[in-house]
Amino acid sequence: MKINRFLLAFAMVGLVAGFAAAVHAQSDALVKAAKKEGKVVFYSSEDRKALEPANKAFTEKYGIPVELNRQATGRSLRLAQSEFETNTVKADVLDITNPLVFFEWKQKGYLKQWKATHAGEQVSNLFRDKDGFVWSRRLLVMCIGYNKKHVSDKEVPKTWKEVLQPKWKDKITMSGTASGPSFGWIVYIANKYGWDYFDTLHKNNPIVAPSGDEAFALLATGERPIIIGNPCFDMLEAAAQGSPIGNVYPEDGPGIWWAGLGITKAAPHPNAAELLANFLMSREGSAAAANGRLGFVAYLHKDTPLAKEIPPMQNLVKGFPKIDWDTLSAGQVDKEFRKRMGQQ
Repeated sequence: MKINRFLLAFAMVGLVAGFAAAVHAQSDALVKAAKKEGKVVFYSSEDRKALEPANKAFTEKYGIPVELNRQATGRSLRLAQSEFETNTVKADVLDITNPLVFFEWKQKGYLKQWKATHAGEQVSNLFRDKDGFVWSRRLLVMCIGYNKKHVSDKEVPKTWKEVLQPKWKDKITMSGTASGPSFGWIVYIANKYGWDYFDTLHKNNPIVAPSGDEAFALLATGERPIIIGNPCFDMLEAAAQGSPIGNVYPEDGPGIWWAGLGITKAAPHPNAAELLANFLMSREGSAAAANGRLGFVAYLHKDTPLAKEIPPMQNLVKGFPKIDWDTLSAGQVDKEFRKRMGQQ
Protein backbone atom coordinates (compact mmCIF):
# COMPACT_ATOMS: atom_id res chain seq x y z
CA MET A 1 0.00 0.00 0.00
CA LYS A 2 2.80 2.41 0.90
CA ILE A 3 4.57 1.59 -2.36
CA ASN A 4 1.41 2.29 -4.35
CA ARG A 5 0.96 5.66 -2.63
CA PHE A 6 4.61 6.48 -3.34
CA LEU A 7 4.22 5.55 -6.99
CA LEU A 8 1.03 7.61 -7.27
CA ALA A 9 2.73 10.65 -5.71
CA PHE A 10 5.73 10.19 -8.00
CA ALA A 11 3.42 9.97 -11.02
CA MET A 12 1.60 13.16 -10.00
CA VAL A 13 4.88 15.05 -9.66
CA GLY A 14 5.81 13.86 -13.12
CA LEU A 15 2.50 15.01 -14.58
CA VAL A 16 2.81 18.47 -13.02
CA ALA A 17 6.38 18.81 -14.22
CA GLY A 18 5.37 17.69 -17.69
CA PHE A 19 2.49 20.16 -17.81
CA ALA A 20 4.76 23.00 -16.66
CA ALA A 21 7.31 22.08 -19.31
CA ALA A 22 4.61 22.04 -21.99
CA VAL A 23 3.31 25.47 -20.93
CA HIS A 24 6.85 26.86 -20.90
CA ALA A 25 7.53 25.45 -24.37
CA GLN A 26 4.27 26.93 -25.66
CA SER A 27 5.20 30.32 -24.18
CA ASP A 28 8.66 30.18 -25.74
CA ALA A 29 7.13 29.38 -29.11
CA LEU A 30 4.75 32.35 -28.82
CA VAL A 31 7.61 34.72 -27.93
CA LYS A 32 9.70 33.44 -30.82
CA ALA A 33 6.83 33.86 -33.30
CA ALA A 34 6.01 37.31 -31.91
CA LYS A 35 9.58 38.51 -32.34
CA LYS A 36 9.52 37.44 -35.99
CA GLU A 37 6.52 39.72 -36.56
CA GLY A 38 8.67 42.73 -35.64
CA LYS A 39 6.17 44.92 -33.78
CA VAL A 40 2.68 45.12 -32.31
CA VAL A 41 0.10 47.86 -32.99
CA PHE A 42 -1.88 48.94 -29.95
CA TYR A 43 -5.00 51.17 -29.94
CA SER A 44 -5.98 52.45 -26.51
CA SER A 45 -8.06 55.20 -24.90
CA GLU A 46 -6.09 55.09 -21.65
CA ASP A 47 -3.90 57.99 -20.54
CA ARG A 48 -0.37 58.01 -21.94
CA LYS A 49 1.03 58.31 -18.42
CA ALA A 50 -0.11 54.73 -17.86
CA LEU A 51 0.37 53.36 -21.37
CA GLU A 52 3.95 54.41 -21.95
CA PRO A 53 5.50 52.75 -18.84
CA ALA A 54 3.63 49.50 -19.56
CA ASN A 55 4.62 49.52 -23.24
CA LYS A 56 8.24 50.27 -22.31
CA ALA A 57 8.29 47.36 -19.84
CA PHE A 58 6.92 45.04 -22.54
CA THR A 59 9.54 46.11 -25.08
CA GLU A 60 12.34 45.78 -22.56
CA LYS A 61 11.20 42.26 -21.68
CA TYR A 62 10.58 40.91 -25.18
CA GLY A 63 12.46 43.25 -27.52
CA ILE A 64 9.27 43.95 -29.49
CA PRO A 65 8.38 47.61 -30.13
CA VAL A 66 4.83 48.78 -29.46
CA GLU A 67 3.31 51.14 -32.02
CA LEU A 68 0.81 53.06 -29.91
CA ASN A 69 -2.22 54.90 -31.25
CA ARG A 70 -3.73 56.69 -28.27
CA GLN A 71 -7.07 58.43 -28.85
CA ALA A 72 -10.06 59.36 -26.71
CA THR A 73 -12.72 56.66 -26.43
CA GLY A 74 -15.01 57.93 -29.17
CA ARG A 75 -12.20 58.46 -31.67
CA SER A 76 -10.65 55.06 -30.91
CA LEU A 77 -13.98 53.34 -31.48
CA ARG A 78 -14.61 55.15 -34.76
CA LEU A 79 -11.12 54.38 -36.03
CA ALA A 80 -11.36 50.68 -35.22
CA GLN A 81 -14.88 50.48 -36.67
CA SER A 82 -13.73 52.11 -39.89
CA GLU A 83 -10.85 49.63 -40.25
CA PHE A 84 -13.21 46.70 -39.68
CA GLU A 85 -15.76 47.92 -42.21
CA THR A 86 -13.19 48.68 -44.92
CA ASN A 87 -11.14 45.54 -44.29
CA THR A 88 -8.02 47.65 -43.60
CA VAL A 89 -7.27 46.48 -40.07
CA LYS A 90 -4.02 47.89 -38.68
CA ALA A 91 -4.74 47.41 -34.98
CA ASP A 92 -3.59 44.25 -33.25
CA VAL A 93 -4.76 44.96 -29.70
CA LEU A 94 -7.71 47.13 -28.64
CA ASP A 95 -8.07 48.55 -25.11
CA ILE A 96 -10.99 50.98 -25.15
CA THR A 97 -13.28 52.31 -22.44
CA ASN A 98 -16.56 51.08 -23.87
CA PRO A 99 -16.75 47.29 -23.61
CA LEU A 100 -20.26 47.06 -25.08
CA VAL A 101 -18.88 47.83 -28.54
CA PHE A 102 -16.52 44.88 -28.14
CA PHE A 103 -19.54 42.59 -27.80
CA GLU A 104 -20.97 43.99 -31.02
CA TRP A 105 -17.61 43.41 -32.73
CA LYS A 106 -17.54 39.89 -31.34
CA GLN A 107 -20.95 39.13 -32.88
CA LYS A 108 -19.79 40.48 -36.24
CA GLY A 109 -16.67 38.32 -36.22
CA TYR A 110 -14.16 41.14 -35.88
CA LEU A 111 -12.43 39.79 -32.76
CA LYS A 112 -10.22 36.78 -32.12
CA GLN A 113 -10.86 34.25 -29.38
CA TRP A 114 -7.79 33.99 -27.15
CA LYS A 115 -6.69 32.63 -23.79
CA ALA A 116 -6.00 35.22 -21.11
CA THR A 117 -3.38 33.45 -19.03
CA HIS A 118 -3.69 35.87 -16.09
CA ALA A 119 -7.49 35.93 -15.87
CA GLY A 120 -7.44 33.79 -12.73
CA GLU A 121 -5.32 36.42 -10.98
CA GLN A 122 -7.97 39.14 -11.24
CA VAL A 123 -10.15 40.29 -8.34
CA SER A 124 -13.40 39.67 -10.24
CA ASN A 125 -14.71 37.69 -13.20
CA LEU A 126 -17.61 40.08 -13.89
CA PHE A 127 -15.75 42.15 -16.46
CA ARG A 128 -15.37 39.81 -19.45
CA ASP A 129 -17.42 37.65 -21.77
CA LYS A 130 -17.92 33.92 -21.29
CA ASP A 131 -16.38 32.88 -24.60
CA GLY A 132 -12.84 34.30 -24.45
CA PHE A 133 -13.20 37.14 -26.96
CA VAL A 134 -13.60 40.12 -24.61
CA TRP A 135 -11.43 40.60 -21.52
CA SER A 136 -10.40 43.54 -19.38
CA ARG A 137 -7.39 44.73 -17.41
CA ARG A 138 -8.60 47.98 -15.85
CA LEU A 139 -11.59 49.52 -14.14
CA LEU A 140 -12.76 53.09 -14.06
CA VAL A 141 -14.09 54.23 -10.71
CA MET A 142 -16.45 57.20 -10.86
CA CYS A 143 -16.86 59.58 -7.94
CA ILE A 144 -18.39 62.95 -7.12
CA GLY A 145 -15.87 65.74 -7.59
CA TYR A 146 -16.16 69.29 -6.33
CA ASN A 147 -14.37 72.61 -6.43
CA LYS A 148 -13.47 73.50 -2.85
CA LYS A 149 -13.55 77.22 -3.58
CA HIS A 150 -17.28 76.95 -4.21
CA VAL A 151 -18.47 73.89 -2.27
CA SER A 152 -17.38 72.97 1.25
CA ASP A 153 -16.42 69.49 2.40
CA LYS A 154 -19.47 69.50 4.66
CA GLU A 155 -22.10 70.42 2.09
CA VAL A 156 -20.87 68.38 -0.90
CA PRO A 157 -23.26 65.55 -1.91
CA LYS A 158 -22.30 62.24 -0.28
CA THR A 159 -24.48 59.97 -2.44
CA TRP A 160 -25.63 59.82 -6.06
CA LYS A 161 -29.17 60.47 -4.81
CA GLU A 162 -28.12 63.70 -3.07
CA VAL A 163 -26.90 65.06 -6.42
CA LEU A 164 -30.59 65.20 -7.40
CA GLN A 165 -31.47 67.74 -4.69
CA PRO A 166 -32.81 71.03 -6.14
CA LYS A 167 -30.06 73.06 -4.46
CA TRP A 168 -27.59 71.68 -7.01
CA LYS A 169 -29.48 73.08 -9.98
CA ASP A 170 -27.13 74.82 -12.44
CA LYS A 171 -24.08 73.61 -10.49
CA ILE A 172 -23.44 70.19 -12.06
CA THR A 173 -21.41 69.10 -15.06
CA MET A 174 -20.81 65.70 -16.61
CA SER A 175 -19.99 64.21 -19.99
CA GLY A 176 -22.39 62.14 -22.07
CA THR A 177 -22.33 58.74 -23.72
CA ALA A 178 -19.46 59.66 -26.06
CA SER A 179 -17.15 59.54 -23.05
CA GLY A 180 -16.24 56.00 -22.00
CA PRO A 181 -16.20 56.61 -18.22
CA SER A 182 -19.42 58.63 -18.31
CA PHE A 183 -21.10 55.99 -20.46
CA GLY A 184 -20.18 53.40 -17.85
CA TRP A 185 -21.51 55.55 -15.03
CA ILE A 186 -24.80 55.92 -16.91
CA VAL A 187 -25.10 52.13 -17.26
CA TYR A 188 -24.23 51.68 -13.59
CA ILE A 189 -26.80 54.23 -12.36
CA ALA A 190 -29.52 52.96 -14.72
CA ASN A 191 -29.05 49.44 -13.34
CA LYS A 192 -28.89 50.65 -9.74
CA TYR A 193 -31.69 53.27 -9.64
CA GLY A 194 -33.50 52.95 -12.96
CA TRP A 195 -33.75 55.40 -15.85
CA ASP A 196 -36.03 57.68 -13.82
CA TYR A 197 -32.88 58.91 -12.08
CA PHE A 198 -31.97 60.84 -15.21
CA ASP A 199 -35.42 62.44 -15.46
CA THR A 200 -34.78 64.02 -12.06
CA LEU A 201 -31.16 64.85 -12.90
CA HIS A 202 -32.34 66.67 -16.02
CA LYS A 203 -34.36 69.04 -13.82
CA ASN A 204 -31.09 70.22 -12.25
CA ASN A 205 -29.92 71.42 -15.67
CA PRO A 206 -26.44 69.86 -15.74
CA ILE A 207 -24.04 70.83 -18.50
CA VAL A 208 -23.41 67.66 -20.51
CA ALA A 209 -19.98 68.33 -22.02
CA PRO A 210 -18.71 66.50 -25.16
CA SER A 211 -15.86 64.88 -23.23
CA GLY A 212 -14.61 64.19 -19.73
CA ASP A 213 -11.76 66.67 -20.19
CA GLU A 214 -14.19 69.47 -21.09
CA ALA A 215 -16.43 68.62 -18.14
CA PHE A 216 -13.43 68.65 -15.81
CA ALA A 217 -12.42 72.07 -17.14
CA LEU A 218 -15.82 73.42 -16.07
CA LEU A 219 -15.19 71.98 -12.60
CA ALA A 220 -11.68 73.43 -12.39
CA THR A 221 -12.81 76.96 -13.29
CA GLY A 222 -15.72 76.75 -10.86
CA GLU A 223 -18.29 77.45 -13.59
CA ARG A 224 -19.86 74.15 -12.54
CA PRO A 225 -18.51 73.25 -9.06
CA ILE A 226 -19.87 69.66 -9.01
CA ILE A 227 -18.89 66.93 -11.45
CA ILE A 228 -20.44 63.46 -11.71
CA GLY A 229 -19.59 60.43 -13.79
CA ASN A 230 -15.90 61.30 -14.13
CA PRO A 231 -13.13 58.98 -12.92
CA CYS A 232 -11.99 59.53 -9.33
CA PHE A 233 -8.38 59.63 -10.47
CA ASP A 234 -9.02 62.91 -12.30
CA MET A 235 -9.86 64.55 -8.99
CA LEU A 236 -7.16 62.75 -7.01
CA GLU A 237 -4.42 63.69 -9.47
CA ALA A 238 -5.57 67.31 -9.58
CA ALA A 239 -5.56 67.50 -5.78
CA ALA A 240 -2.09 65.91 -5.65
CA GLN A 241 -0.87 68.71 -7.94
CA GLY A 242 -2.27 71.39 -5.62
CA SER A 243 -5.60 72.18 -7.28
CA PRO A 244 -8.56 72.93 -4.93
CA ILE A 245 -10.43 69.84 -6.12
CA GLY A 246 -12.14 67.43 -3.73
CA ASN A 247 -13.30 63.86 -4.28
CA VAL A 248 -16.12 61.86 -2.66
CA TYR A 249 -16.57 58.10 -2.84
CA PRO A 250 -20.38 57.98 -2.75
CA GLU A 251 -21.82 56.15 0.23
CA ASP A 252 -24.20 54.28 -2.08
CA GLY A 253 -21.21 52.91 -4.00
CA PRO A 254 -18.78 54.35 -6.54
CA GLY A 255 -19.73 53.99 -10.17
CA ILE A 256 -17.68 51.20 -11.74
CA TRP A 257 -16.97 50.72 -15.42
CA TRP A 258 -14.41 48.78 -17.39
CA ALA A 259 -12.33 48.93 -20.53
CA GLY A 260 -12.66 46.15 -23.07
CA LEU A 261 -9.48 44.35 -24.11
CA GLY A 262 -9.46 42.37 -27.33
CA ILE A 263 -7.39 41.13 -30.24
CA THR A 264 -8.58 41.78 -33.79
CA LYS A 265 -9.29 38.68 -35.84
CA ALA A 266 -7.40 40.20 -38.78
CA ALA A 267 -4.46 41.32 -36.61
CA PRO A 268 -1.36 41.87 -38.78
CA HIS A 269 0.81 40.69 -35.86
CA PRO A 270 -1.32 38.02 -34.12
CA ASN A 271 1.39 36.44 -31.97
CA ALA A 272 2.76 39.76 -30.76
CA ALA A 273 -0.85 40.80 -30.09
CA GLU A 274 -1.48 37.84 -27.80
CA LEU A 275 1.83 38.40 -26.05
CA LEU A 276 1.08 42.09 -25.41
CA ALA A 277 -2.52 41.52 -24.31
CA ASN A 278 -1.44 38.94 -21.76
CA PHE A 279 1.41 41.12 -20.54
CA LEU A 280 -0.98 44.01 -19.96
CA MET A 281 -3.17 41.75 -17.79
CA SER A 282 -0.20 40.41 -15.81
CA ARG A 283 1.06 41.60 -12.45
CA GLU A 284 4.12 43.10 -14.15
CA GLY A 285 2.16 44.98 -16.80
CA SER A 286 -0.49 46.19 -14.37
CA ALA A 287 2.13 47.46 -11.91
CA ALA A 288 3.96 49.39 -14.63
CA ALA A 289 0.76 51.11 -15.72
CA ALA A 290 -0.40 51.76 -12.15
CA ASN A 291 2.90 53.36 -11.19
CA GLY A 292 2.58 55.66 -14.19
CA ARG A 293 -0.67 56.99 -12.70
CA LEU A 294 0.65 57.11 -9.11
CA GLY A 295 -1.62 54.23 -8.09
CA PHE A 296 -4.78 56.24 -8.74
CA VAL A 297 -6.16 53.80 -11.37
CA ALA A 298 -7.79 50.49 -10.44
CA TYR A 299 -6.30 47.61 -12.41
CA LEU A 300 -7.97 44.21 -12.10
CA HIS A 301 -4.88 42.19 -11.22
CA LYS A 302 -5.15 41.41 -7.51
CA ASP A 303 -1.57 42.43 -6.73
CA THR A 304 -1.64 45.85 -8.41
CA PRO A 305 -0.35 48.66 -6.16
CA LEU A 306 -2.99 51.27 -5.28
CA ALA A 307 -2.65 54.72 -3.81
CA LYS A 308 -3.72 54.96 -0.18
CA GLU A 309 -6.66 57.15 -1.22
CA ILE A 310 -8.20 54.28 -3.23
CA PRO A 311 -10.36 51.72 -1.38
CA PRO A 312 -9.29 48.05 -1.72
CA MET A 313 -10.26 46.53 -5.06
CA GLN A 314 -12.49 43.93 -3.41
CA ASN A 315 -14.50 46.77 -1.86
CA LEU A 316 -14.80 48.61 -5.15
CA VAL A 317 -16.33 45.67 -7.05
CA LYS A 318 -18.50 44.50 -4.14
CA GLY A 319 -22.18 44.88 -4.96
CA PHE A 320 -21.62 45.60 -8.65
CA PRO A 321 -24.81 44.50 -10.47
CA LYS A 322 -24.47 41.36 -12.56
CA ILE A 323 -25.11 42.45 -16.13
CA ASP A 324 -25.53 40.32 -19.24
CA TRP A 325 -23.02 42.19 -21.40
CA ASP A 326 -23.87 40.18 -24.51
CA THR A 327 -27.42 41.56 -24.59
CA LEU A 328 -26.80 45.13 -23.41
CA SER A 329 -26.99 47.51 -26.39
CA ALA A 330 -24.71 50.55 -26.49
CA GLY A 331 -27.07 52.20 -28.98
CA GLN A 332 -30.06 51.71 -26.70
CA VAL A 333 -28.19 53.15 -23.71
CA ASP A 334 -27.27 56.23 -25.77
CA LYS A 335 -30.84 56.64 -27.04
CA GLU A 336 -32.41 56.32 -23.59
CA PHE A 337 -29.95 58.74 -21.99
CA ARG A 338 -30.51 61.36 -24.67
CA LYS A 339 -34.27 61.03 -24.32
CA ARG A 340 -34.19 61.41 -20.55
CA MET A 341 -31.79 64.37 -20.68
CA GLY A 342 -33.75 66.24 -23.34
CA GLN A 343 -31.10 65.84 -26.04
CA GLN A 344 -33.41 64.50 -28.74
